[in-house]
Amino acid sequence: MNFYARFKLIIFIVNSVDMKDSSAQGLPTLIQSQATFDLIDLLSPHVSFEKIPAHRRLYYSVGGENMCYIILSGSIKVGRDIDGFVVSSMPVPNIAGITNLLPETTGLYLETLKESEIAILTTTYAQQLIGETNSWQLLVNHIAKVTANLLLTNIIMTAPSTYEVLRFQLMALMNEPASVRESTSAAKYVLERTRLSRSTIMKMLAQLKQGGYIQLDDGILIALHHLPAKY
Repeated sequence: MNFYARFKLIIFIVNSVDMKDSSAQGLPTLIQSQATFDLIDLLSPHVSFEKIPAHRRLYYSVGGENMCYIILSGSIKVGRDIDGFVVSSMPVPNIAGITNLLPETTGLYLETLKESEIAILTTTYAQQLIGETNSWQLLVNHIAKVTANLLLTNIIMTAPSTYEVLRFQLMALMNEPASVRESTSAAKYVLERTRLSRSTIMKMLAQLKQGGYIQLDDGILIALHHLPAKY
């Protein structure tokens, strides 16, 4: 399936989800679903939330047990343990790990980028609560959103050109909370989330800055000014 066919598939899935705060101005932004919010509301009275400090890793599988995380607030990224590669950022509020589809060998984890309010429970207990509250339809819609976001991430990572990969990441960085944008250089953000070399990233950023397309202050992305579609 080529790039544009996958993008059309994303649009189809996105249109089937009850969305909130969806993508804007052509950027494949990770979507949110009202079903996720409703599911959080239903499950919250049955769990305890705690303040998780910044830079804490929360794994999808612990000791062979799949884990579920209900995230009310904060800033979260999804990483891969083997190499620290950042798979994506995670919109908040959200639920992660409510299915048991991920094998332990994936080594995926959530990492808090700032203090976050999270309830930690096993996936087994989360699914038990789904049954007790008869929330299966909400779960189905939530999973549809997760599927759409996985495809969106794949589109960003497999864009036809090196420049388009970088362009998507710069637009994603501008959509991050201020706490992330102001503490992470544009080069580091792109480097953690792509297979582009540091020299390639630095060269493109310098040329985009020189052309007036982006504004950087000590490497921090301040603004985007009509990024060109082609490099």
